[in-house]
Amino acid sequence: MILRKKNARHPWEPEEEKQLREMAEAGKTITIISLKLKRTVTAVRGRLGILKVSLHKVGRRPKENPSSVSRRP
Repeated sequence: MILRKKNARHPWEPEEEKQLREMAEAGKTITIISLKLKRTVTAVRGRLGILKVSLHKVGRRPKENPSSVSRRP
């Protein structure tokens, strides 16, 4: 018996791809995009790659630079 994930092989609709592009270009995070489209983060990343949308355009949480954090004595 083969077990499949709930949305396995759920095809992307043209409207979903349009929304994906718009959100990516607007700088939304992958997490926000995945929640709004009801897709996994992995599915969103994969589709961005297929659509040739740069992941650098997609908003990411900035890494905290330890040297820029002010320390109190």
